[in-house]
Amino acid sequence: MKKEAWFFLILAYAIAWLVWITAQFFGVGPDRGEYIAAFGVAGPALAAVLLSRRGQDGPGDRLPKRLLSFALLWLLAWAVYVANDKLRGIHVPTSISYYVLVGFLAAIPAWILSGAFTRDPGVRELLHSLVHPGNWRWQAVAFFFWPAILLIPAAIAHLFHAPLTWPQHRDTIWLSTAYGGIALLNAFLFTAALEEPGWRGFLLPRLQQRFSPLLASLLVWFPWALWHALLDFHRPFRFNQMDYLLLRVVFMIPLIIILTWLYNRSGANLLTVVIFHAAMNTFPSVLPYYLWAYLLVILFAIAVIFTDHMWRLCPDTSGSAVTRAET
Repeated sequence: MKKEAWFFLILAYAIAWLVWITAQFFGVGPDRGEYIAAFGVAGPALAAVLLSRRGQDGPGDRLPKRLLSFALLWLLAWAVYVANDKLRGIHVPTSISYYVLVGFLAAIPAWILSGAFTRDPGVRELLHSLVHPGNWRWQAVAFFFWPAILLIPAAIAHLFHAPLTWPQHRDTIWLSTAYGGIALLNAFLFTAALEEPGWRGFLLPRLQQRFSPLLASLLVWFPWALWHALLDFHRPFRFNQMDYLLLRVVFMIPLIIILTWLYNRSGANLLTVVIFHAAMNTFPSVLPYYLWAYLLVILFAIAVIFTDHMWRLCPDTSGSAVTRAET
């Protein structure tokens, strides 16, 4: 377990940081090195897939399913990325090189997600729950968590004339809805689905074999936060030290506890944490919110620590599921 965790971290960092360093030479920004930098986000998922391979063929009918699912997901990811660029107001180049680059980029989430149908049993086991919801209750919790956290306090604050943070104004409600939907799909395909198979799907269950969910969460938090650093201090709107402290320490620690809680409660379902991650990256930019409502995230994390006794080892020796949640 210890060697697997270290191999994963080394490989995830190597893939991501080599790509991001390369992107720095082109300038990370809209319509520039942003497209190159996007390849690096896949570091955790690619590392997890490579380390999960067993090299044994499974049932022979899985190859056509893999190819078909890859083709459909590739077309979806390609269309979503282009549409997201247009809705963000980025001037999309008319040259063929842009569409070819996006095509290569779209192949990554398509390859990761279609891995649920691969013949390799290790990779299939890792990615199976990405396309098999299991219990929709937990995917619903993951999706509606952020609208509830943002909108309910915002409505109360609005009644008392407290200042709210509003999303960028769109001409019509339909355009706002389209932007939100495309942004959510983009975050799902090009961020959450490329990170969560590594951090939660591979690293977390291995740490939970030895450590409590609370300690395992903290042991995932540190490399996950540090992994972002190369971009955080070199993106177009760069973080200063206070921004980094607030986002990657004060706010990310309760987030990672909630992600662990969702992963365990949903029976180690990757789709649940991918939805939560995508919603976390999307809804604050498309819904109004009251800034102090983010304290509710910290309070929620504290609540689940105590209600689930997260300082205790998981009863499941695989460290993957907390079955008492279904009672």
